[in-house]
Amino acid sequence: MSLFTRPVSGTPKGAAILLIAIMIPSAIVTTTAGQSAGFAFGIASGVAMAVAPFANNTGVAIAATVTAGLAAVSTIAHESPWQIAGLMLVAAVLMAVVNQRSAGLLGLTPIIVILFGPGPIDLTSWESAVWVLAGALVGLLVARMMKFEAPRHPVRTAVAWHHAIVLGVLSAAAMYWSLANDVSHGYWIAVTVVVALRPLPEERRDTLEGRLLGTLGGAAIALLVAFTLPTWAAAVVALVCLYLLATYAMGGNYFMQTLFLTPMLLLFASLGDEDKSLTLTAERVTFTVIGAVLVVVAAVLLRRWDGPATGQEPAQP
Repeated sequence: MSLFTRPVSGTPKGAAILLIAIMIPSAIVTTTAGQSAGFAFGIASGVAMAVAPFANNTGVAIAATVTAGLAAVSTIAHESPWQIAGLMLVAAVLMAVVNQRSAGLLGLTPIIVILFGPGPIDLTSWESAVWVLAGALVGLLVARMMKFEAPRHPVRTAVAWHHAIVLGVLSAAAMYWSLANDVSHGYWIAVTVVVALRPLPEERRDTLEGRLLGTLGGAAIALLVAFTLPTWAAAVVALVCLYLLATYAMGGNYFMQTLFLTPMLLLFASLGDEDKSLTLTAERVTFTVIGAVLVVVAAVLLRRWDGPATGQEPAQP
C-alpha cells in the first residue's frame, strides 16, 4: 500500500463541489435545528452517497429507511449497555445481508448505532429519523448530480456471515464494556473494529495499517496545531483537513483519509482548550491501538475460518 500519494486527478475539484453541496444544507439545518440535527443530516448524506453508486433510487430509499429506523431505536437505547450491544449485533447482521451484493454498502450502520446512542448526537427518536431521511435525500441528489458510479464487489455468503459474526461480537462487547464502565470515548474501540475489519479479506491489512498509522500521524498534527496556533488558525487547519479528507476519500487512499480525519475531529472538538485537546488525543490514540489489536486477532481468526469457504487452505501458524 502506498501511504503518501497525490490526489487523484479531478478529485480536488470534485471534493470542493461535494463539500459545498453538503455543507450548505447542513449549515442551514444546524442553524435552524441545532448541532446534533446538522450532524445527523450530514452523516445521513454520507450514507446515501456511499450506497448510491451501487444501487438504484429504490435501493437507496430502502437503505435510508433502514438507517433512519436504526438511528431512532439507537436514540431510545441511548446508553443502555445491553441494548446498544444488541443493536451492534443487528447492524452486523444487516451488513452481512447487503455485503453479499457489494462490500461496504451499509458499512456505516454500526457507526449509526454509536453516534445516535451513546455518541455525540442528542436528538429524540423522531427527530433522528426525520433528519436522517432528509440528509439521505440530499445525499442521493448530490450523488446523482455528480454521477457517482463504482463497480460492485460482492462478498461470498459464508465469508459475509463469518465477518458479520466476528465484527458484531467484538464491537458489541467493546460497546458494552465502554458503557458499563462509563469509559470516556471508549466507543472509539468499536469504531476502529468496524472500519478496519473489512468484509473483503484482501482489504483488511491495508485498511488496518491506514487506520493505525493515519490516526497516529493525525494525532501528532492535531497536538502540534493545538499547542502552537491561535484558535482561529486551528479552525482554518481543521477546515483544510476536512477538504483534504474529502479529496482523498474520493481517490480511495484510506491512510490519507485518516491522516486528515483525525486532526479535523480533534481540533473541532477542542478548539481553544489545550487540556481537552491533549485528553482527546490520548483517548483517540489509546482506543485506536486497542481496536487495532482486536482487528489483528479477528483477521487471523477469519483467515482460518474463511479458508474452507474460499477454497483455500487455512494459514499455518
